[in-house]
Amino acid sequence: MTDKAKGMDAGAFMASTLQVPKSAKMEYWNQALSEIWGHIQIEPTNLDIFEGRIKSVKANRFVFNEISYRGHNIHRTPGNIAKMNQDFYVLAFPFGDPWQMNLGKETFTLKRGNAYLLCNTVPYKSNDKNGYDTFNVMIPSQLLRNLIPTLETRYVLPLNESNKKANILHSFVRSLYGHLPLSGEEDTRFMENNLLNLLAFVLQEKSQGIDANDSSVKLAHRERILEYISAHYSQESMSPESIARQHGISVSYLHRVFKPYGKTVLEVMREKRLQAAKRQLSNPDLAGLSVTEIAYRVGFKHPSDFSRAYKARYGRSPKDAREAPAED
Repeated sequence: MTDKAKGMDAGAFMASTLQVPKSAKMEYWNQALSEIWGHIQIEPTNLDIFEGRIKSVKANRFVFNEISYRGHNIHRTPGNIAKMNQDFYVLAFPFGDPWQMNLGKETFTLKRGNAYLLCNTVPYKSNDKNGYDTFNVMIPSQLLRNLIPTLETRYVLPLNESNKKANILHSFVRSLYGHLPLSGEEDTRFMENNLLNLLAFVLQEKSQGIDANDSSVKLAHRERILEYISAHYSQESMSPESIARQHGISVSYLHRVFKPYGKTVLEVMREKRLQAAKRQLSNPDLAGLSVTEIAYRVGFKHPSDFSRAYKARYGRSPKDAREAPAED
């Protein structure tokens, strides 16, 4: 990549063919677009007007893009897909002329005034007549499948007055993009979770995989929170309040999400910490650590609370467990 394209190391990427010699435009643009979009095929239609511009900002697991191009089509073949590092969907807001594409076995036109959620890991072809201009967000497919088990290949969301949910989504995405980068990882993850929740809210009426009352949305919340607890149980400050704040939900909703699970959030946190403590107490490499140090390492604020909880869970004290490890 030349100095006209800045890499994603700092969370941002910019590329433009404007100052690139005509003979090198296609190779440059293919490389630049592939840097963000994954393996693709570019088919020139008019080298006299061949241009491309992309600005991307990475925010945790999402990538926000402004893309404009002219004079060529873009295709994704099965071979391209096989080489991609991850599956993703694109939440797109076209703002230029209509753009036709063949997605799988379906042909349709992307138009301004609509939002589109499109799978980018199925073969597709574009049909460029006047160029394409879009603002979009790349979202890992697995994050969406956590919310929508029966995820469809594409969704069309009209941005008209009667579709207030889609307009709220559009405003939120645009506003979030305008404030990137955020001040820290916690803020970025918080906003990411809110975007996912809002997208699920918008798609609720369009997918049979979402139950408005419970099921998939609450299940997805619970799965994400369980992953979060597994990754952060050692943080002494972690609490239902901090977890709810991190995931953009209320504490009361957090407890409702866990009610069908059979364990409260506090019980899950304690279990994770006790399991970690049991592993560390039996680890010869950590034999130099005291029981008190291990209690702090796994997130307990008070060694006495740790000892009581450990004995209640495993039937013996942490000290006894260290002196005579049990067979698992």
